[in-house]
Amino acid sequence: MADTSDKVPHTYVEADKKLEDASSTAWSFTLMGIIGIAFLVLIWTGILPVRLSIVTLSSGTMALGFLFFIFLILGIRGFQERKKLLSARAKEEAIIFQIGQWFQEHYSADAISNGVEEDELPVEQLYFLRSENISRAMKEEFPELEESFAEYMMELIYQMYFPD
Repeated sequence: MADTSDKVPHTYVEADKKLEDASSTAWSFTLMGIIGIAFLVLIWTGILPVRLSIVTLSSGTMALGFLFFIFLILGIRGFQERKKLLSARAKEEAIIFQIGQWFQEHYSADAISNGVEEDELPVEQLYFLRSENISRAMKEEFPELEESFAEYMMELIYQMYFPD
């Protein structure tokens, strides 16, 4: 049996959304790690009195200390990922601008519609006709685009020409 998992198109996720997710993850884990470690330091120093046996207190706080340390590491990695995504977002914006500008220079709304009057076809058929024409033109001019990004761009261009 052939593996078809690599042939299933994935939905494109915008760099802004990835950046937002990475930022919230980074801040959440970092703050939880800092607050947790501060809480444990307050317990260890006796500032926060906790009435538990020494064995329970030391083993429990060690486990929690390890957990909060892991949270800090995850937060730091989230900030590193966020930094990478900032440059990816700039590249994405440049590519979107480049493709959009190319389309505006080479195609009109009438050319995308193949000269078909809007009254001649139902809205669904008109959408599929236009989206196929946009996709075909994009694949010819930008064959290196990932399939999910090309689909995303097709939707952006369609909305640019036909905002209704």
